[in-house]
Amino acid sequence: MSSVSHDRWLHRLAWLTAILALLPISVGAVVTTVDAGMAFADWPTSDGHGMLSYPWLSSTGDKFLEHGHRLAGMLIGFMTLVLAWFAFTTDCRPAVKMLVGVILLAVIAQGLLGGSRVVQDERALAFLHGQFAAVVFSLMGVLVAMTGRRWTPPAEPMAQRPGQPALWAAGFLVAVLALQYVLGGMLRHLGSAQAWLVHPWFAIAVGLAAIVFFAVAWRSGSPVLRRAAGWVAAFVALQAALGVATWGVRYGFPQWGIVAVQQSPLQVSIRSLHKVVGLLTFMTAVVALVRTAALLPSRKSAADASSPMLMAGGLR
Repeated sequence: MSSVSHDRWLHRLAWLTAILALLPISVGAVVTTVDAGMAFADWPTSDGHGMLSYPWLSSTGDKFLEHGHRLAGMLIGFMTLVLAWFAFTTDCRPAVKMLVGVILLAVIAQGLLGGSRVVQDERALAFLHGQFAAVVFSLMGVLVAMTGRRWTPPAEPMAQRPGQPALWAAGFLVAVLALQYVLGGMLRHLGSAQAWLVHPWFAIAVGLAAIVFFAVAWRSGSPVLRRAAGWVAAFVALQAALGVATWGVRYGFPQWGIVAVQQSPLQVSIRSLHKVVGLLTFMTAVVALVRTAALLPSRKSAADASSPMLMAGGLR
């Protein structure tokens, strides 16, 4: 099997791992929304039962959700082991192997964080567990991009590669989204009054950063970068709409006759979806940043491209 075939199969495994990772992420979002994180006081057991021996299907309420989250975490842990085994037993690129190793360690750390949150009954650890999920999922998104056909060899000529402004715009967008994600986590996990005051309005900064990145990407002429910026813009717009909907189902709009019904199925669904789409938005921005950095011409290639122009200038 050639190296190209290896990357093709690794790309498929990377996609499957990322898709399956949405299962513990989504269930975890619901667990946080309904405050079911401490449905069990023990870990890694559940009421003294092993992970697979607990009567999950006959359980209800918080215990059904929390144990489902644990099973989903167990599934993604197993899938990551399969991913790592394939990467390290085939002729994949060293950078890809390194990234897969980092993902494996990150998934293990995420599981330990979740368990520590239960053992210590500490909301600060629940906050870290939620924030670190975005890091793990973003690494998985980068792996999907790195093993894809559009990653190598470079699909674009030198004239269509982005410049440093695109890298700065992408980096600024990731930084703004990271801060907004932290503020949202503080609001969900810690009930921070300061985050409640800042988080809704800071969405304006996120929107402006997304517009700047989209404009810079469009001016670059790079089809790959334009596509990445388009995905980011779409997720930011969707997340903004979900933010307004979340406010409505959580606090209502009394002036319009809309009353919030606490812990209703609609409220739980919208609030949880807002969390999941926020994570997807951050991951998409991180992938766009990495793509931008990969598309930048190296100093050597830039010098090689400019040398004929310098020679032509010297002949005049």
